[in-house]
Amino acid sequence: MCKIFTIPLDTAKVRLQLQKKAVLGDVVTLPKYRGMLGTVSTISREEGVAALWKGIVPGLHRQCVFGGLRIGLYEPVKSLYVDDNFVGDIPLTKKILVGLTTGEISSLGYS
Repeated sequence: MCKIFTIPLDTAKVRLQLQKKAVLGDVVTLPKYRGMLGTVSTISREEGVAALWKGIVPGLHRQCVFGGLRIGLYEPVKSLYVDDNFVGDIPLTKKILVGLTTGEISSLGYS
């Protein structure tokens, strides 16, 4: 759900990252997008407000795969770090290690 609110900022970030200075002969033109809010404003004005959400479908697909892998792998990875006979709550350090491992594995699926 959070992606719906953050995707316009992500769209603006990508546009700013892809923007290059245009050089026409000896004249350097000013960049089209200037700053995060300026970029959001320019996209809204020139392409319509809906253009800010152009990347929502791939973003949600990525989030579903990434989140699904992280959540689905948590228990199997936890059993690698903790004995099967372990009773009680596992130590925080092991929880962090399991979280780091599952996060890395799910990141590898998208790189």
